Amino acid sequence: MSTPEYEPKTATPEKPIQNAIKKMSETSLFSPRELDERKIIYPGIDDSNTLNAYRELRTNLLKKTDHKNFICMVTSIRSGAGTSHVAMNLAASIALDQNKTALVVDCNIYDPTIESYLKTPPTLGLTNFLENDTDAITDIIYPSGIPRVRIIPVGNNVINAAEHFSSEHMDSFMHSVKERYPDRFIILDTPPIGLYAESQILASICDFAILVVGYGKSNNAQTQAGIDTIGKDKLAGIVFNNQ
Repeated sequence: MSTPEYEPKTATPEKPIQNAIKKMSETSLFSPRELDERKIIYPGIDDSNTLNAYRELRTNLLKKTDHKNFICMVTSIRSGAGTSHVAMNLAASIALDQNKTALVVDCNIYDPTIESYLKTPPTLGLTNFLENDTDAITDIIYPSGIPRVRIIPVGNNVINAAEHFSSEHMDSFMHSVKERYPDRFIILDTPPIGLYAESQILASICDFAILVVGYGKSNNAQTQAGIDTIGKDKLAGIVFNNQ
């Protein structure tokens, strides 16, 4: 059973914790072999092209906010494009900087896969928090096995999840996890934006979005439709994924 992440209880959204990242505990990290199996980037990886591609994506996102923390949605046009893979690698690229941490939130209630990156199954997740099964955000944050990367799984109470995404409770939650640490970057793994209204709702609370296009799975018209749905003002980039 995964152990939820501990965070100091003295913090509030109005009083961000400074310099807390260096104090984050890391238990049971993945070995390079395990990261290779999961296709997650890390320093010294043989596939330097992929490592550099995610570094470039990270750098471009940081420039958009003048290196301030952000909420970025990772979505797709169709299912199976690999949004979870891209979300985890984007988080890992951010956390390569020892002064930054990334939090990946699984918002894909239809095909949740982020928890597969945890070493053991979690007990609670985002939907449990939104359904008030717990009132402590710390109960749903788990170590990922990647240094300075944390995960909030989707949870096991998904019946009314779609409605909760447009609630004030969700807005308050997103504000809290973003503002708690000034060097925490939030990545949302969401359903395909062209298929589910939930992703359009989530886009409204994000600073920007990454559109993942599965290699050979979408044509130009479908890709353009995804761009139009997100909006050019919110679209931060397109990732063509062949993993």
